[in-house]
Amino acid sequence: MINRDEQLFNEVCMPIYRELFKKATPSADFDGLIKSGEAFKDRFYNNYYLPDDTTIEIIEKHIKDNSKKLKKYEKNKIRTTILLGCSPTGKKE
Repeated sequence: MINRDEQLFNEVCMPIYRELFKKATPSADFDGLIKSGEAFKDRFYNNYYLPDDTTIEIIEKHIKDNSKKLKKYEKNKIRTTILLGCSPTGKKE
C-alpha cells in the first residue's frame, strides 16, 4: 500500500520535475533520465539550467492545480522537496 508521502510525490512532484526538465536548457525527458540512470549520478541536475523564477512559477502552478487536495504543510513540503531536490540549477556557469 502506498503512503501519503509517496502518493504526493507521484501525483504532484513527478509532474513538476517533468516540466522543469522539459523547459530546462538543454531540454530533457525526466522519465528518460531515470530510465537511463543519469538521474542517479551525483549532481546530474547541474547539467541543466532553468532560471529560479521559472522554477518557482512551475512549482506554484502545480501546487495551485492540486490545492484542493493538499494541506498547507504538504504544499510547503512539495516546495522544499523540489527546490532542495534534483531540480535544474538556477545558476549559469
